[in-house]
Formats: sequence, structure tokens, C-alpha cells
Amino acid sequence: MKLWWLVDVSRFAREKAAVEGLEKEGWFKLDRWQAVEARLNVFGTIVAHGHGYLVRLVYPDQFPSVPAFVLPQENVKWSPHQYGEGGSLCLELRPDNWLSVYTGADMLRSAYHLLEEENPLGEGQKGSVESAHRVGAIQTYSSYEVPVLIGAGCLERVRGSAAEDLRGFYYLFTEDTYPILVHDAVDRASPGKPPGADIKVWRMEIPVIVANAIPPAEKPADRAALMAAAALDEEATKAAKEGGLLVLFVAHADVVPYFSPSVDKAFRRRLFLLPDEQGVRSGRADASKSKRIAIVGAGSVGSKLAESLVRAGIQSLLLVDGDVFLPANIERNALDWRDVGFRKVDALKRRLLHVAPGAKISVITSNLNWQRSASSHAKEIEQIAASDIIVDCTADAGTVYLLGALAAENQRTLVSVEVFDGGFGALVAACLPGREPPYAEARAAYTQWCETQGVAAPPRGNRPYEALSDGDVPMVADDAAVAVAAAHAARVVLDVADERPPEHQAAWLLIGLRKAWLFEGHGHIVWFCPEKSSPTPEAPADPEAIAFALAIAREAMREGPSQT
Repeated sequence: MKLWWLVDVSRFAREKAAVEGLEKEGWFKLDRWQAVEARLNVFGTIVAHGHGYLVRLVYPDQFPSVPAFVLPQENVKWSPHQYGEGGSLCLELRPDNWLSVYTGADMLRSAYHLLEEENPLGEGQKGSVESAHRVGAIQTYSSYEVPVLIGAGCLERVRGSAAEDLRGFYYLFTEDTYPILVHDAVDRASPGKPPGADIKVWRMEIPVIVANAIPPAEKPADRAALMAAAALDEEATKAAKEGGLLVLFVAHADVVPYFSPSVDKAFRRRLFLLPDEQGVRSGRADASKSKRIAIVGAGSVGSKLAESLVRAGIQSLLLVDGDVFLPANIERNALDWRDVGFRKVDALKRRLLHVAPGAKISVITSNLNWQRSASSHAKEIEQIAASDIIVDCTADAGTVYLLGALAAENQRTLVSVEVFDGGFGALVAACLPGREPPYAEARAAYTQWCETQGVAAPPRGNRPYEALSDGDVPMVADDAAVAVAAAHAARVVLDVADERPPEHQAAWLLIGLRKAWLFEGHGHIVWFCPEKSSPTPEAPADPEAIAFALAIAREAMREGPSQT
């Protein structure tokens, strides 16, 4: 322990003089100074309206960096501005406005002002002191309040008898609060809707019934008593069967929830109102949310990027990767031990749907550079080409060149991200159709530019696509380097989706994480903009080939869609 009062004797002398000087003001009587569990304490009496309050001033071990505090000497509660029976008083000086120039005497004086104003035990009129707390009720509830959470819109629909298919979800085993979230059909229509039942995570769904009745004056003995108080018959509660049931009493000024976890139990819960703020923090427009983004590579960068996009409001993703999640991948991936042994894309999809249960997440469980059926490969490529933005997170040269060609041919934006081996930096490269050249041409320009700077392009590591094979060595870069690269890539993807892409001069973003290569240190950014070469003259049109192609098209239209 620090034992500040022994180390900083001059400060202790100042505190001693200030506290003992309070006796001259007439409202404080000093009893003694005493070390309690190595913490310096002052025992004394504050007199307010003729009543003596036995208090003690406690100096924390890290005083004066943190404030001293005042509490009763006994297990009593004097004020609503007190943290429970026997707890410290919430005073004018607190952790949020404390300065080390203040003293313990200032804390005692503030305690006197509170007791003098409120006069909890003294003679004469009682008063009240306005709270300075700016923390909402939802941030302060405790396990004893077993909360019921409901959105403002849903509550309004409940009051107006417009809520349809009310349900609540809760977790069977939690560490303290056991919250129940109430939602209706409107809430479940959004991509960020509340989740349904999932036995894998012990999340259960219960029916919610609205009762136009006054809540019971006494605790119901069981569910039957609760039903009687709510004027509900067996038909109204048959959906609950032997499971849980939540009843909302709405005839009262406040909506009062009662929870019946089983037929032999029923007790009151406390309702907490949640603001309807879904999507407000990211501010994503509906047009951007609906863009479909293909992420090829669900490893360390891809997993983090995908999660960032979904949290930012993107509602449609295609995840492409054939790799299996193994224990060693935990070091840098967004997944964890619960996902070991699963395909990365399947596990990542499950994680993303925990974030946004209504998101549209599709998966392809193979690598694009694998040897496999040409027809399957063609179908997978068509899915990627149909996406609005294609993101390469493979660090595999063959794959990114394929994706670059695919993006150029289909007028799609390609964003490629790679972390440099060693973790000293990263590259986020954007190729927008009509603005930057196709990826292969842009990469060649980048390589040539590096040579003009007197350096070689940084290596990406030599394990292609995170595949497991003999002799492969994984790229060395810690989670911080990966997270930075993923965050910058997510920023570029979101800006493209919002139709405000990065400027052409910053299309290829080189991000320094420490002094190495061209980087002067952490945070050094280098811009590179690949320029388009002169267009290749198009070959003259072949009238015979055009006529033959049109004939095939007409025949296909007459036959209608293929049944294969």
C-alpha cells in the first residue's frame, strides 16, 4: 500500500490542520484520528438542526489523487444521496469533479451542507437537495431489480393496444440481472431485431400478455393468483404451458410487469424504458445498408472487417472461405474457443447474427484457388460478381488478381487489404470502376513506384489464404496490427457504400505502425494513386458473331428459364 499519510507528511500536516480547524465553525466535533486497515480515518460528529450525526472521514490509500469520503459510523441511511445503509454520502465533491487541492475538511463541510439542508433527523422542516447525477436508471439497476426492458415504440404500441405478437427473451443462466427484453412484431421486422430462442446459449423465449387491470397489491402466491389478479383465464395463458410468462399490467399510470417463471411462482419486476436509437450512432442511409458486400477471406482481417460492417449497419454480406477455425487462429481472429472446429465462414455467420439477427449473411465454404468442380466454381464467382463491393482479405496473390479482374469486368469496386509480414504496416487498396485501373495494372504501378522509392514492396507472408500445408509459415503480425488494417479497410468499404469514396490520390493507403520501410513511425500514412494507362483500341466489330449471338439469345428467350 502507498500509505500516503506516512510518505507525504507535509500533506498530512495540511489535512490535520484543516480538519481540526472545523471545530471553530461550531458544527463539527473531532473525536479522534485513527488508522483502520492502514487507511487514515477521522471520527467525529456533525451537528445539524440540533442533532448529532456520528461520521467518519476515510482517506483512500491513493489520496489526494482520489477524493476522501464521508459515511456514518453505524449501518444507517440518512439521505437519498447515500450509497445504501452505512454507505458513503454523495457530496458536492465527487470523483467526477475532484481536484487534489481539495481537502478532507472540504468533504466534511459538504456533508454538513447536505445534512443541514435535508435535515433527516433534526428538528424543524425537512428539505431536499437536487441530484447532480447524470446517469440514467438503466445504467444503475442491480440484480435485485430483475429488470424488464422495453423499447419506447413498443411500449407506446402496448399502451395503444397496437402491439402484435408480444414476446420476451431472457437467459436461463446469467451472473446477476436476469433481464427480460420485451418486443413485438414491429421490433422483429428490423435487421437489428431481438434474437429468438437459442438453446445453444440458454436463451429462452416467453409469451407476454397485456392485462388491462390494476397490478396486485400483494405478491401473488403463484401463477393462478397472478392470472386472477390480471383477470386472465386459462385460454389466455395456454401459450406459456409450464414455461415462463410475463404479464404487463397497463391500467395503472405506470406499466407494471409481473414474471411467472413457473406455475408455482410469480413476482413483480421493474420496467426500464429503452430509447429507440437503432442505427442512430452509425447514421447509415438505407441505400447504403442494402448494399451487398462480398468478403473473400474470413481470417484475422476478414472476420474483424465483417463484424465492423455489420455493426455499422450493413445488412447483406457474402463470406467466402474454405478454411476451418483452429486454436491457433484465436490469436488474431474475431472468433474464439466456441468456434474451434467449424468452418470459419459458418462460425463467423453465427457471430454476426448474434449482432444483427436480421442480417442477410450468405457463405461459400471453399477457397477460390482450390482445385474443384468448374461448374461449382463458376456459380460461386457469379455470386461474388453480383455483389456491389468486393473485398479481398486473403493476402493471396492469385486470388486477389482473380477478384481484381472480376471487379473490373463487372464494374464493381474492389477493396484489397493486406498486413505486411512483421506487422509494421498495412495496405488498403481501392480500385473504383472508371477511376482507378484494374487491380493487376494498379499493382504493377505500385510495384514500380516502390522501386522508384528505392525499396521493394513489403511482403505479405507466404502462407496462401491461411491454408494448412507442410512447410507453410504463418504471417507474423499481432492482433493490434490486424485490427488497424481491418478498421481502415472497413472505413473505405463504408465510404464507398455511402457513395463518398476516398479521394483518388488516397486510393491506395499505406499505413505505418512503426518505423520501418518507408514509414517514419507509428501513424505515418503514405498515399499512392495508380493512374490508368492509355486505353487499348477495341477490335473492329464482327457482324457475323453479333448475329449468331443474338440468335442464341432469341432462342433462349423463347425456351424460357433453364430447369437445370
